[in-house]
Amino acid sequence: MLLVDHIHVPLVRVIRANWKDALDTSFSRASGGRWNAANTHAVLYVSCSMAVARAVALDVFRIGALRLEDLAPEVRPALAEIDWAGRVVDMASATGIAAAGFRASYPDRYTHSRTQSASSIWFQAGVEGVVCRSASVARLGSGTWTGPHETWGETAIFTDNAALTPTLRRLRRGQAWLR
Repeated sequence: MLLVDHIHVPLVRVIRANWKDALDTSFSRASGGRWNAANTHAVLYVSCSMAVARAVALDVFRIGALRLEDLAPEVRPALAEIDWAGRVVDMASATGIAAAGFRASYPDRYTHSRTQSASSIWFQAGVEGVVCRSASVARLGSGTWTGPHETWGETAIFTDNAALTPTLRRLRRGQAWLR
């Protein structure tokens, strides 16, 4: 694995408008995600830019065959801007992906069980998280992983290992960011 310093801020997280705590990881701990299996370590899933957060929300709509107007106001997406920096596994660059033992096509054709397995090892080693290519961006048709990772990347923060606690900078409850 290749570790890199992840220092740009803000990171952004898509949340439901009625969430009381934008930094709550209980859902990821209970249900799991790409970088954690259910009932294992907590992960705070964030996007590296507004454009990626938009892709994440639109991907959820696409998967659920929903439109924004189909959702009650309290469960419509909102955006949390988060400050955090740490040392993470590089699953964004070709070099980092190869060092982690994944094919260059990542995230295409990778199951959650494969990424969860790697994540478990990294978490046990004390790593603070993973910076990666966004599967949502890939599913929406953009598989070009060039230029700054902020335009197509996500970060999974292993909050139990993070030297710095993620902090909420600001909430955006309207949907203007989504358009």
